[in-house]
Amino acid sequence: MNNVKAIMQLESLKRDRLSFIQNNEQDETYLNDIKAINLAIKALNKCPDVKDTSFNCRMCGKELKTWRSIQKGFGPICERNYLNDVYKNRQITMNNLLRKKGN
Repeated sequence: MNNVKAIMQLESLKRDRLSFIQNNEQDETYLNDIKAINLAIKALNKCPDVKDTSFNCRMCGKELKTWRSIQKGFGPICERNYLNDVYKNRQITMNNLLRKKGN
């Protein structure tokens, strides 16, 4: 997500917060949300565009598309490759166990 997309999302969120205002005591919460959103929009307009890599695979760098993958930090293929690699590198054969037990 770049700054332009983030600003568009924040503008949408601001419109959502505005729809909750009904001229009662709960409006203060929504107005504070709108003020915070406006500050975030101003900050994004001033700062250089930074590429968000938080939703990319930690191994290959491709964009993660599912929530499960985002939580893990790996796509399904890289996760499978990683687990296979860990399993192969840490695999202890029966012969190794018997040798260790004999020593």
